[in-house]
Amino acid sequence: MATALKVLKNTAKAGNAIIGAGVYSAVLQHGKPYECKVIKIGNTTFDPWIDYIEFCKDLGENCHTPLIYNMHVDHSNDYYVATMEHLTADPIDFDDEEISRYALAESISKLILGTISEEEFEEEWEEYQFELFPWGFDTFFDLKNTIEKKTDCFTSEDEEEVPYEDTASFRKIDLHAANIMFRNNTVVITDPWCNCEVEDHPSMETYIDESEDKNITFQYKIEG
Repeated sequence: MATALKVLKNTAKAGNAIIGAGVYSAVLQHGKPYECKVIKIGNTTFDPWIDYIEFCKDLGENCHTPLIYNMHVDHSNDYYVATMEHLTADPIDFDDEEISRYALAESISKLILGTISEEEFEEEWEEYQFELFPWGFDTFFDLKNTIEKKTDCFTSEDEEEVPYEDTASFRKIDLHAANIMFRNNTVVITDPWCNCEVEDHPSMETYIDESEDKNITFQYKIEG
């Protein structure tokens, strides 16, 4: 994690505001806001987000996957840096009373876990199909199917069966609201997984929150 923190400090020192953070990574504004790009710095190459971006390539064009401009993965120093599109936490034309990203994330999780069918999902979001799923539900289901095929652990019972030596590499579903974002109004799944040792992994968010480095604290802001 040491190299990732050094990269984070240097990137923030260069004037890039930290606009989000989680266990595995921090996201910083890149360049001018109108350029609509962010820098994602990860503190481990075991982050299954790296796998997700590779799997998304196999889908070809799909409006529900994040657009990555470039990515550098350094396995020897256990960090990565990616430049990607700047997505928003909410659709631009709707408020929470119309479209709740929490409700949407819950529906997508149920769909992938198999507790609701594709038909039930379509029925639930039919009113907003052309805004949230502009290429049609089938395009979204293509991504859903890829996530399903590449998931190792769907439930806590699945996780209990994972050998200890594989906990850093096994992918488990982690589709909470923060991992569902929007390109204008289009739903984008930014990161569907964590690995099975996420609870024990040093958190980038905790580091930033507790940091006394002025380059970190000065450049830290959370977008609404």
